[in-house]
Amino acid sequence: TPSPKAGLSLAVVNLKPLSPGHVLVIPRRVVATLAQLNADELADLWRSAREVHALVCGVHGAGAALFGVQDGRGAGQSVPHAHIHIIPR
Repeated sequence: TPSPKAGLSLAVVNLKPLSPGHVLVIPRRVVATLAQLNADELADLWRSAREVHALVCGVHGAGAALFGVQDGRGAGQSVPHAHIHIIPR
């Protein structure tokens, strides 16, 4: 089992943020949907999202955050790389 520091995911600042602190957590391996991730990648993605959530909310003084996933074109996904939006509120 990989550790949370396995490096299967990374976070990037959204180039078109909906609000300050809008970050994307993405798997390093490029896949279009979450279903294409293996179990280790999926676990690391959500573990990373939890860590990034705490950091972003702390930096922006937010008490909450919106987590968003548009999984597939029909869900409004515009980039064919699975990702989780974290938007501090």
